Order: sequence, then structure tokens, then C-alpha cells
Amino acid sequence: MSELFDDEEEKDLIAEDEFVDPEEILIENTQSSFSDARRRLENLLEEKRLKDEIEDFFDY
Repeated sequence: MSELFDDEEEKDLIAEDEFVDPEEILIENTQSSFSDARRRLENLLEEKRLKDEIEDFFDY
């Protein structure tokens, strides 16, 4: 009897693993894309700020 229960439990686990929510995948990919884009933007802004500071320094 325990073997039957174990087999049913395995079937339930397999059935749950077979289906992936596509919205979940899109949300994860979108969030990582936004964080990558944000990081690049922050780096570009920091680089521009530093260049402006260097130009200001050499102007004096």
C-alpha cells in the first residue's frame, strides 16, 4: 500500500513540474532586463558625471 502512495505522490510531483507558468518566466526575464538596463544607465550617468568633473577641473 505504501508503494501505491509513493507512486501517486511521484505522479503528482511530475505533473506539477511539467507545467510552467509563462507569465512567471516573462516577469523574471523582464525584471532582469530592467535591472540590467538600469545598471547600464547608472554606469553611463556616473561616467558622464566624472567626465564633466574632469573637464571642469581642467578649465580652471
